[in-house]
Amino acid sequence: MSKGGLITLLGFSLALLPFLGIPLVVKTVLAVVFGLLVMALGFLVREERQWLMRAIRGDHAADAYTENGLPTAARATHEEAREYAKKPETVS
Repeated sequence: MSKGGLITLLGFSLALLPFLGIPLVVKTVLAVVFGLLVMALGFLVREERQWLMRAIRGDHAADAYTENGLPTAARATHEEAREYAKKPETVS
């Protein structure tokens, strides 16, 4: 199930929780657990969205990792990286 589907399911569960005939302590524990899960899934969805938006815009060049042999991310532009990728590899 997707993160969005889980958030929806947990939201419905939280909305129905007060109307279930279960003890108050169990309701409280379930509400806290479901709330924490919604928060965690919301955070994951937000991070995934930001990662995808950076990839679409091309801002991923400033990530903490780079591919081997590419110019450093701080100085390289996309054009420089493309030109570097076009060069044939030389074996020493």
